[in-house]
Amino acid sequence: MADQSYNAAWRMAEQMKSRARATERPGTLKMLGAWMVFAFMLMMGTLLALFFVLLGWAMMPLIRHRMKKRAERQGQTFDGESARSGNHPHQVLEGEFEVRRSAHG
Repeated sequence: MADQSYNAAWRMAEQMKSRARATERPGTLKMLGAWMVFAFMLMMGTLLALFFVLLGWAMMPLIRHRMKKRAERQGQTFDGESARSGNHPHQVLEGEFEVRRSAHG
């Protein structure tokens, strides 16, 4: 095997290894603090998500009421039937038509 001391990449890797060994590992207190911060942020994110889900659920009846009123203003009930025609079984949609045969022949 060739002498590795002339290889620049090998020397750089050896220097990085020696520097990595020389640096101190974070203490127990620092690790505990980092985990506490992480756990706190995780809990806050979960609570914030739960708050927005509950807020969305609470707003659903209000949004449904607003949509129902808007549909009634446009002449349709919320179920899709025409409010003006009563209980007409066949709703004619825009663009549809029917051909009526006249009594004249």
